[in-house]
Amino acid sequence: MNNAIKWTALSLALLASVGCRLSGKESAGALDPGSVLGLASLEFSSSASCPGSWSFTNAYLADVAVATKSTLTYGDPAKATNGICGGGWTAGSTDVYSLANNAVCEGAETCMRLEWKDKRVLNATGVDLVVYENAFDYSSTGTNRFLEPVIVEVSEDGTSWCGWNPAYSGITNTSDPSFESSVRFPGNYSDLAGITPVLLRSNETRLSSADLFTLTTDSHGTYLKGGGDGFDLDDADFGSSGNGCNTTLRDAIRSGGFVYVRLTTAYSRSSASFPLSNGSFDQTGDIDGVIAQQTGAR
Repeated sequence: MNNAIKWTALSLALLASVGCRLSGKESAGALDPGSVLGLASLEFSSSASCPGSWSFTNAYLADVAVATKSTLTYGDPAKATNGICGGGWTAGSTDVYSLANNAVCEGAETCMRLEWKDKRVLNATGVDLVVYENAFDYSSTGTNRFLEPVIVEVSEDGTSWCGWNPAYSGITNTSDPSFESSVRFPGNYSDLAGITPVLLRSNETRLSSADLFTLTTDSHGTYLKGGGDGFDLDDADFGSSGNGCNTTLRDAIRSGGFVYVRLTTAYSRSSASFPLSNGSFDQTGDIDGVIAQQTGAR
């Protein structure tokens, strides 16, 4: 048994019979922070060794967070800076922070701001930033996935933000019979985090730092070897969105890097443009962590 939450046949039968939800999400395989039910039929592998120490010398973990700390089980922002504890393709992690409203958000949005202590993130070759959220597959096909997409923006001063071109191209009418399958299909999303499951675990050594920024292709499709969603400052879409972003700021970030990254639940910015699955109980993203490929002194 690997380090992930696993269902037994008994737990599936029990959850189906009572129609309950685990961790705030629907019971059909969903594993997401919220109120974890103490069912005897649920098996938990030991998580004592994760996150463990961060041993990736050329992959830099964001280690400072500005976010609202709550009394909820997954309301501690430190869970987004203490390492990465992915559950693999078909399970979520419990070492995450559920986004909430705070002073760095736009209006009533749910978000958090992360940074690298005394460092700035520099523009490297290829993927510059990887965001690890909490997506997971309901089945092995890769077309039926639990998703709570997150908008990613970066900033030099914490006031003006530049993002990519986050979009959902699927069905937005929640009454449409195909709505649920549409919002669960990862191919309907672009330039968003929270789309790819998290495969990386900080306490494991099977991956190198370079692997975390390297794409691979297999039956799951094309994805970063450690999972998560990558963002490149040289991408043509960078600078297409963000409060205060313009070509001058975009180019300055490309040449000099950035200090802050802000992660915002897409649904909280526009529920019409980024509708969520009916299985999303708390309607907010859950952050496991963020890494950068290259940093330098501020």
